Amino acid sequence: MGSESKSKEAMTWPDEPLIETFVRYILDQNGQLFVFENVPARVNTTTGEQFFSPATVRRIQQIALSAKEPVRTIKAGVYEWGNAA
Repeated sequence: MGSESKSKEAMTWPDEPLIETFVRYILDQNGQLFVFENVPARVNTTTGEQFFSPATVRRIQQIALSAKEPVRTIKAGVYEWGNAA
């Protein structure tokens, strides 16, 4: 992978209340959904916006591209917005 910087990549903004926590991350790759649980993220407590480090996103993509078997499989319905009402 080459040499990667070990410096902190997170930026802090004085008016942004961010907490470090674990979240669910959903990746849609060419119409195939991947669900990752317990992903480390910084979450804005006011807006709910989630921030992921570049290293975390790279790892998610690596796992999605691998042939590794998931720990479990879920069933999900798909709804078209205009027809959902």
